[in-house]
Amino acid sequence: MKDKEYVTIYVSFITVKGKRIYARNYGLKAFPLRIPKNRYQQRKRN
Repeated sequence: MKDKEYVTIYVSFITVKGKRIYARNYGLKAFPLRIPKNRYQQRKRN
């Protein structure tokens, strides 16, 4: 089985059941999200 490669991004909030959960409420600056490299698309910045 091939090991998957991941991209880790950090976000200040996540959405759970339509509500924003902020990392600062849990003593964090950001939540880490591990995303498989084949599913990750960088956002275009203006």
